[in-house]
Amino acid sequence: MNLEKFVNQYLRATRVYGMIFGTWPFQKQTQRIVGFIVVHIVLALAMITQIGRVVVYYSTRTVMEQIPFLMVATTSYVKYSNYLINASKFKRLINSLLVDRLTVGMQEEEKRIMKEYADRGKFYIFIYTLNIYFCTLVFFLLPFLPALINIVQPLNESRPRLQIYPGYYFIENENDYYYPIMLYTNISMLSAMGIFLATDTVLVFVVQHACGLLAIAGHRFKCSLDATISPTDCSKIDNQELYRNVCYAISIHERAHAYINEIENTYAMNLFVQVGMVVLAFTMTLLKVASVTFSLETYQYYGFVITQVVHMYFLTVQGQLVIDMHENIYRAGYEAFWYNGDVKVQALFLLVMRRNLTPPLLTAGGLIQLNLDSFAEILKASVSYFTVLKSV
Repeated sequence: MNLEKFVNQYLRATRVYGMIFGTWPFQKQTQRIVGFIVVHIVLALAMITQIGRVVVYYSTRTVMEQIPFLMVATTSYVKYSNYLINASKFKRLINSLLVDRLTVGMQEEEKRIMKEYADRGKFYIFIYTLNIYFCTLVFFLLPFLPALINIVQPLNESRPRLQIYPGYYFIENENDYYYPIMLYTNISMLSAMGIFLATDTVLVFVVQHACGLLAIAGHRFKCSLDATISPTDCSKIDNQELYRNVCYAISIHERAHAYINEIENTYAMNLFVQVGMVVLAFTMTLLKVASVTFSLETYQYYGFVITQVVHMYFLTVQGQLVIDMHENIYRAGYEAFWYNGDVKVQALFLLVMRRNLTPPLLTAGGLIQLNLDSFAEILKASVSYFTVLKSV
């Protein structure tokens, strides 16, 4: 299997959105420059119009209403900038998806394990994509709501027109330019959607690749004596063969650790900034939800809350998956018949166990370890800030 076929099978959507917005590391330089220019213009205008609304109509309520949407634009820019700054690192990460399959000498069972984790990555990408599409659809329908509500609950006067997100467009009467503004806000929303899908789906898939490498390492440790042990006479164990088997397992184990470190170096600061923005956006969205009642005119805030929770979960659960795989390797090492080997083999297992006490992990800036505990803490912190602000 070559890289083109592999990408078509597992990362087709990632490549499509990456080619559009200039984040795909294998596209032509001219295409990347065009995507760079378009994204920067769209995101810059989105932030200018939103900051302009805060300045012109400054009030606590205006700030709280605007922050969630401003954080989406800012987060999109952070994600996009991370790909531009670390373009070579992302190219190595994606190349490794295929190179690792060809250079680590996998057996049939190990190829099956890698395919299983690649399929998992594809499934997680599908779920994440559905979440982003759901959020996009929620806001895309906003401009059409007044016409739909008029059918269900007609009034004697026209309902006010709704925009996808609030902004100030430096014109006297925005209703005269409603459709150009709606076109622009749709472009901004679709750009944010595409950037989220082009960037986050890569993180989801490369983490599953790392988990697959760790799963193979655990499999090799657990089965390292299968070909050499005699069930009736331990003296017949071929310690040289056993030693080679364990070294074979250690090689893929070290490769998995190196790959996780590559992911950490590429995403750490990006994830740290995102966590802060997510807490702020989620807190302000909760404040907005608490101030309105559910209806066709306010449903988007409830949908936005759900989308943000799913987004936070996908960011933090990647670290939890890596932690779980490290624990599986620790157990696999104990389940192997290491005590039947000679001192040299036992020393290797001891080193592996010791290495697993401090394995490489995924963090947000090296300060926040990504796992389900941190997901719960982020939610807890957001709700705490929301409670304080609501009582003010």
